[in-house]
Amino acid sequence: MRLDLNERKRQVINHAKRLFLEKGYRNTSIQDILEDSNISRGTFYNYFPSKGELFKAVYDSFLKENHARRDELLLGKDLGDEEVFMLQLKVHMSTSFHNRFFILIDDVMSSNEQDVKEFILQTRWLYINWLHNRLTDVFGEAKKPYLLDCAIILGSLLQHYVYFYVKAKGDEEIEEAIRYCFGCVKTILEDVSKRDIQLLSPSVLENFIPNGAKGNRDLRYELLQKTNILKRCMMQDLKEQQRIGYMQMVDFIQDEIMHHQHPRPILVKTVLASMSQEQYFLEMDMFEGYKDLVNIWLENEI
Repeated sequence: MRLDLNERKRQVINHAKRLFLEKGYRNTSIQDILEDSNISRGTFYNYFPSKGELFKAVYDSFLKENHARRDELLLGKDLGDEEVFMLQLKVHMSTSFHNRFFILIDDVMSSNEQDVKEFILQTRWLYINWLHNRLTDVFGEAKKPYLLDCAIILGSLLQHYVYFYVKAKGDEEIEEAIRYCFGCVKTILEDVSKRDIQLLSPSVLENFIPNGAKGNRDLRYELLQKTNILKRCMMQDLKEQQRIGYMQMVDFIQDEIMHHQHPRPILVKTVLASMSQEQYFLEMDMFEGYKDLVNIWLENEI
């Protein structure tokens, strides 16, 4: 059976992922990848200009899967619910530990490949940005001036404390360690907000996120926020018969963007156009923001 280009490329990524996790990044050669993937050197360089670029594809694939599992926990939930946030952190940390990616990242950061190390640093800033957004959901806009500091502290605690906790006690009770770290940060937040202490302004993120302020966006996360608000409005405003049809439109767009491995942008565009003709949505202040997010996604897909 002949595989299409994208499928063959995905297979190379999967083979490389296994080798990187088993042998480490520095101890895995391009020749190892060629032999394990059963491809020629020319085919390899047709897909990836270097081992570093292949690693980026491997890590990006892992992050997308991890983020999808993390974001699914928000569907239909209150974004300010601490318990939902705890579950998200547990999914993130458990997946990283089970896949040994923490060890792999340390190995990459010990290499001399500056471009790859810069890529990892960018992903760390994106993670801090996500933590900052979620802490804002949980604690509210009033606490936002202090939440970048708290996001960095929480990220550091989770990475280092949980690592030693798992080494000492195993990962079966990882949730206990996560709750402990979060409790520490809650105490810190209470203290610094009372004393009005801020070291890093949230605006700092714009200097480190790829593409500056434009890159400081997580479309999936923002779409979940808008979708949840949209659904709550419909539950309050509409009778069941009218609500069902509108809910189906919103659910369809959400499922296509969040869950489909091969989403269908043309269908999403058609459903969004239908929603845009409905008086109910046209009269909603937040619908324009929702539509803008979907259109940004469409621009990237079409």
